[in-house]
Amino acid sequence: MNDNDPKYYRYLILFNEDVQDADPILHISDMNKLKAMNEGRMHLFDDALNAILPAVEYCFHMPRTELDTYDTDTEVLDKAYDVPQDIFIMPDSRFPSVDIGSSFTCIIYSESCREEVKQKARNSSCELGAVSIEELSQSLLVEQWNKLFENRNFRNETKLEDIDKQYLLTEEKQMALPLLFTARQYGKADEVYGKVFNSLDIFETCAKLLWNQTVHHNALMHCKDFEGEEQEHFRKLYVEGLEEAEKKSKINIVITMPGVPQNQINYGGLEKILPENEKKVIKLLGIHRAIAKGALLIELPPVEKELFEKLNELEINCQHKTNNKYVHKALRDIGKMLESKFTQEQLWAVNRAQHITIFSDFPLGLAIVGKADASLQCYKEISYRPLSPLTRCFQDEMVKHSQIYHGHQCKIAFAECILNDEQNCGIRKCSEGLVNSLQRLSKDNPRMQVVYRETLTVSDLKQFLLENSDADILHISAHGHYDRRTNMAGLMIGNEFWMANDNNYRVPPVVILSACHVSPRGSGTVNVADMFKRVGAEAVLSTFIPIDARRNMILLNRLYTYISEAQKGSNQYKTLSEAWGGVVATNAIHEMTAESPKFFQWLWGNNSNGETRMMDFAMHRSVKRLHGPTIYGDTIEVIKEMLREEGMEGKFDDVLSQGNYFPESFFYQWIGFPENVFLYNEVFAETI
Repeated sequence: MNDNDPKYYRYLILFNEDVQDADPILHISDMNKLKAMNEGRMHLFDDALNAILPAVEYCFHMPRTELDTYDTDTEVLDKAYDVPQDIFIMPDSRFPSVDIGSSFTCIIYSESCREEVKQKARNSSCELGAVSIEELSQSLLVEQWNKLFENRNFRNETKLEDIDKQYLLTEEKQMALPLLFTARQYGKADEVYGKVFNSLDIFETCAKLLWNQTVHHNALMHCKDFEGEEQEHFRKLYVEGLEEAEKKSKINIVITMPGVPQNQINYGGLEKILPENEKKVIKLLGIHRAIAKGALLIELPPVEKELFEKLNELEINCQHKTNNKYVHKALRDIGKMLESKFTQEQLWAVNRAQHITIFSDFPLGLAIVGKADASLQCYKEISYRPLSPLTRCFQDEMVKHSQIYHGHQCKIAFAECILNDEQNCGIRKCSEGLVNSLQRLSKDNPRMQVVYRETLTVSDLKQFLLENSDADILHISAHGHYDRRTNMAGLMIGNEFWMANDNNYRVPPVVILSACHVSPRGSGTVNVADMFKRVGAEAVLSTFIPIDARRNMILLNRLYTYISEAQKGSNQYKTLSEAWGGVVATNAIHEMTAESPKFFQWLWGNNSNGETRMMDFAMHRSVKRLHGPTIYGDTIEVIKEMLREEGMEGKFDDVLSQGNYFPESFFYQWIGFPENVFLYNEVFAETI
């Protein structure tokens, strides 16, 4: 890091013993051995890490960057985005012999670490030295905050007045940690501590504090152009800002929801009841992410077996031609079951959410909730972090992940893995249509580059990746293969089944899988989408069920179009997560026309003004009339209005009045960090 940049602190935690279960369990024929391995665990957390959990909790109280230690301008605070503590967890057997102190701010070790490792740590040159877990205390916390301020890069900054107001929070009170970093900036640390320490309902208290904090900050941002010393004018601006912020402010949310399907308990020997240590670890995952996002943590009880069974039934039925009304009913049933898990205060928070991170093996965002007619993930940005295996999820979450910028340059490596034969001609035609569209986009936009290759063996695919190691997006067009007998969902690369569980290749930051049911969740499959996170992917798009090739082509063509438009200066969607939200939120009309060729022909035909009805719908009729939660009903209302004007009332009622359409876009899932992939960002653009 340059001395002209604020320091980003990095904490190293050492423990004794190697983690044993970091690799996926793919092929174990001895079920007794599998059950013995899994005994006492629900989400497969390695007991070797239990000893260092107090160190992780301590790090959550430490500053993330030097900006946390001094009075930071409101506009700088406003630009903060995904700022977690950067915590690296290492077994003492891997602690290097060379001094790595300059790479870390502080080293914390468990007493069970080998003596020579502890000695090396104590002799290291890291800024705060090395301490044992037993030495961690509130007084040390205050001392370390002050030392980090004294060692800051920006020498002219003023120390926070609240820098000494530090308490080591435990249990439920740790939910207040995400609030404290901003509270200290506004001199409100005492208020947060006081209300939390005296609270009878920690969640409700934290929700109110976060909302008030967010509204106050946004009101101040409304005044950012104020100049001069006229206090009355400033107060007037601030009051205006408060009124606007009360109406428009959004908050970030983190949801944890443990639980595994019953068949994993029956056949894999997993625990029925969540062990206390795993419960604590899942809470720590949520707190760490909430600190990063300045978010509110919602802890839900474990998923009951009926929810997984309902999802599994839906995924099975979708493998065959199923009744569209059944699909809608199943999604509503799942929504009702999930909704009962939330308190009214938690539902209020979900309704106010801008972005939701979900730590769970269950795809909560698939559900249709309340009065909505679209799944939650169609109108809320949602990123998933599957919990199992929990050791890997924990290690992956604790480190700071990079923010990726595709606005300046985006290279797409398109791997065609479907055989070009008579059986696949329809799918290949759709795939070629998408490639042709990408090539047109790249021709009109030099910032987007596309490389295409037919890769019909795993070896060919790996070679393609090696030759295009500078790619930003890997697009794999393939058949998915879901083997319910082995409970594995992978890819067919030509005629080869591949689970992507090798260690001799790397993938770009974004992986898009145009393939059927590569990440079904109802039965707790080991799936290929999760595997790509192990080899370099920051965000993976995958599917729960079989998908239609033509609909997939339309969805992804729209996503790539939004990426290209952002590169050319459009700020409509600033991140990959936002762009995908835009794709699915406005996909209702495409899903409806897909059910009726005559409806499709009418919509793409010309009206009496000589304009295609689709353009009339998109550019005029639907403007400000389509709302995320009710996008399908709103779309139908507009279309029926257009039909009435042409004397065609009642036409296409099978689709428009009977709900006979398949909401395929519901069944896609982003895992990882799509919100950290920027398509448009002024700061990145200025830097480059």
